[in-house]
Amino acid sequence: MTGNNIFVIGASGYVGTAVCENLNAAGKTVTGLARSSESAAMIRAKGYGAIEADAGDPEAIAELADRFDATIISAALPFEDEADFLRALLDRYSGSGRAMIFTSGTAVLSIETPHGEWREENFAEDDPFTAPAWMQVRVDTEDMFRSYADRGVRAMVVRPPLIWGRGASYQIPAIFDSIEKTGSACYRGLGLNLYSNVHVDDLADIYRLALEKGQAGALYHAVAGEANFRSLAEAAAQAMGCEARSVDTAEAIEIWGERFAPLFFGVSSRSRAPRTRAELGWEPRYLDVIGDICYGSYKNRYSSKGE
Repeated sequence: MTGNNIFVIGASGYVGTAVCENLNAAGKTVTGLARSSESAAMIRAKGYGAIEADAGDPEAIAELADRFDATIISAALPFEDEADFLRALLDRYSGSGRAMIFTSGTAVLSIETPHGEWREENFAEDDPFTAPAWMQVRVDTEDMFRSYADRGVRAMVVRPPLIWGRGASYQIPAIFDSIEKTGSACYRGLGLNLYSNVHVDDLADIYRLALEKGQAGALYHAVAGEANFRSLAEAAAQAMGCEARSVDTAEAIEIWGERFAPLFFGVSSRSRAPRTRAELGWEPRYLDVIGDICYGSYKNRYSSKGE
């Protein structure tokens, strides 16, 4: 078990917003880190506490985190900066038995699929895998974070796949961006590659459950289903009344850029969550990403943009 006074770093972000709502509904007292007065005002307007501070000063943030019963990190940081930032917080929690949760991602499981081909590899939480070279720094950070279980921190890593819901996130909006740029919903090559997926509200449940009964040093996946990128693009095309089409590597880079074309659409990242289900009793409620694109939050968001 953990206390009720929770510090959330990344409280105003996509995942952090859902996590704060979930914790608040469960009776937790939530305080978010704000990087600006505007962000602080937004957090307070939702009924949470807010502390404005410089996220580039790990020691100062660690001092703030030390006031709370537990800390959740859902903010996106440059991979090369994560370890130093997290280590400062973890050192403050050492020996306390308090919980700290770090948000990673299943991009560490990526297998390159430049032609959009399907791959059979699928990984549970503690299965061995070989990370792509550009993701090894993130794997090292995960391992460092989890090692603090041996230093009296209930350190846990949540590793989400493709996150969807509320008309937001990353890959699905990027498909809608391709419609705006090209007139078509685009996917790469065959489009049979995929990330496993989870709704952001189901993901938020995992953070609360991990605080309540997660194990020190644990890694928790968050998987509710799978849909390949061609299916996602075809759903977006249906929602917007356009065609879906394949693009080659060069056009993918033109649309999404040199970083995101391979990261978002040029890999296979399939995962399972048996440890999350067994240890936390987690059961996802939202299973139909295609329906949400065609008829739900994405349809509502993007069909109204031109009005």
